[in-house]
Amino acid sequence: MKKIFVFGSKKAIALKKFLEDFFKGRGISVEEVNYNLPCDVLVIYDVFDEKHVNLLKNYINTLPPNVIIANGDVKDVNLLFDMGFSFTLITAGLNPKCTATASSISYEEGGYRFNYCVQRAFNNLKGQLIEPMEIPVEIKTPEQYNIYNSLFAVTLLTLLEGREKFFESPVIIGV
Repeated sequence: MKKIFVFGSKKAIALKKFLEDFFKGRGISVEEVNYNLPCDVLVIYDVFDEKHVNLLKNYINTLPPNVIIANGDVKDVNLLFDMGFSFTLITAGLNPKCTATASSISYEEGGYRFNYCVQRAFNNLKGQLIEPMEIPVEIKTPEQYNIYNSLFAVTLLTLLEGREKFFESPVIIGV
């Protein structure tokens, strides 16, 4: 079973719930970060004070995950990575410098659509090279209008299930 830890403020709690629903029945555990246990992927939504920066730095150095997905639009997240590291770092956000971004976002009744864009290549957990690409995504979950949650979910899908998932275009999340 793959283990995903989520870290951040109250918005990260909503992300954790979104990811739990998304990965239900897929053999993937989504939990709040536990500083005493290793994980496969650490998702960092935001960092809200120096105490948490230090806790996360210590965790990352002690039990480094295979991959960290960080919100590339949150300036303080960069404080965690001021030293060399041995894991794959993927940034997700609306900033064009992020590894994974969203474009052509359109909101509709009952959900929204966007293009998921990989800007820089990375290897997923299966060892497959994920090259720059753009794929359409539909979110059919009412009341879930958070592009960041969707970016994290699709990035995790890419990391865990591989690029063959994207031959089914568009990717549809929700009911």
